[in-house]
Formats: sequence, C-alpha cells, structure tokens
Amino acid sequence: MLWNLSFIWLCLALASVAILSFLLGLCMDAIMGPDGFGPIGNTVILVAGFFLTIALYNHVGHTFADLRLATTYGLGGAFITVAVLAGLKAIGSRLRL
Repeated sequence: MLWNLSFIWLCLALASVAILSFLLGLCMDAIMGPDGFGPIGNTVILVAGFFLTIALYNHVGHTFADLRLATTYGLGGAFITVAVLAGLKAIGSRLRL
C-alpha cells in the first residue's frame, strides 16, 4: 500500500501523520511526564510505529481494502509501540539498567 503511492502522496501522508503525532506527543508528554520520552521522542515513536505497522502488515502479504482500516492498524501499532517502549523504560529504570 505504501509503495504504491507516488512521492507527493507519500510526503503528504508522512507530513499529516507527523503533525498529528506531534500534537498527540505533546499530550502524552503532559500525561506521562518523566516516564515518557518527551514530545519529540513520542512523536518519532508514534510515526515510526504507524508506518512500520503498515509496512509489516503489507510485507506479510495482506493488503488494506480501505484507508480507514489502514489508519486503524497504524494507530494501533503506534500505541502498542509506545506502550512497549514505555514499559521497557519503566522496567529499566526500576532495575537501574
């Protein structure tokens, strides 16, 4: 799905996801505080999780029939990525690694 987009549409998708992820990253930074990764760190993790989830789903051999389904999977993957990394950071800080 991502590889079928032209360069302009891929840039627009990346920009729109990055802008919305930055707004969400700011909110998550206010909520998570020191347990988070800061607004920019949260943004990078959200964007990477979003696009990596879609790319992984396509690599496995599935295609998205609808843009809403791709967005749902991307958001789910982004939130799972943040949750896993925040959990690993919390475990590391508790064990002082």
